Amino acid sequence: MKIQANGISMNYEVTGSGKWLTLVHGAGDNLEAWWNQVPVFSRSYKVLTYDVRGYGQTETPSGDYSTDILVEDLCALLKALGIEETYLLGYSMGGRVVVGLTLWHPEMVKALIIANSGFAPMQRSEEEIQEMMKLREQRMKVVEEQGLEPIMDETTAMVFSAGWSDKNPEVAEQYKQIRLKNDPKAYLVAMKAMVWGAQPPDVSSIKCPTLVIGGESDGLMGAEGAKATHELIPGSQFVVMPTGHASAIEKPEEFNSAVLNFLLSLGE
Repeated sequence: MKIQANGISMNYEVTGSGKWLTLVHGAGDNLEAWWNQVPVFSRSYKVLTYDVRGYGQTETPSGDYSTDILVEDLCALLKALGIEETYLLGYSMGGRVVVGLTLWHPEMVKALIIANSGFAPMQRSEEEIQEMMKLREQRMKVVEEQGLEPIMDETTAMVFSAGWSDKNPEVAEQYKQIRLKNDPKAYLVAMKAMVWGAQPPDVSSIKCPTLVIGGESDGLMGAEGAKATHELIPGSQFVVMPTGHASAIEKPEEFNSAVLNFLLSLGE
């Protein structure tokens, strides 16, 4: 479904009934990436998924922007749908979006789940940051000239534990095909908004119940990044899963259980 929010047409889906639970996907994904979560979560909650600007079927005007506008998009979407408060779950880039909304509009967030996303100051050297930026620019050039297909095998495999894609080729291929549905031009606009080395927001002021999920073999974030984030948020809970970066896809049953057990523990 489509709705106008923050000046753009946003694509979203609502499944189930009950209290609102909003899922925000990661960079390179779209709302279809939650295929393991929506059928389970919607048994107990009214689940909102949507395509973040730059992905899926959400409108992506040209021009430069940052994570802030993605937060504004989410806030506007919730208001357009008449959602006054919701549980929030954000994966990877989506973690930055849900944390941003929690900091800007704490009254809208009943509880927060940060999956495979970190907010402690990055301990990267200038050389490492430059190397990451160089790699990103190389990939963006390939996408600009040849589309998403040439980079998709590499970027899909890198979110899983080493060798996982080879052992689970059907699931890896399903995820790859979901990512290939993104518009290459919109993808490029979105990638320009991701700045390596940018200082993360201060999460120490978050007051709502919070769960942080990390992957012990997460080559992009690292379990230590998730743990450091947990330690910055007073009273937060922490779960480490035997996965790479995409915990929700690599171990969906364990991921779903961690989320549902956390929400049930709130006693609401």
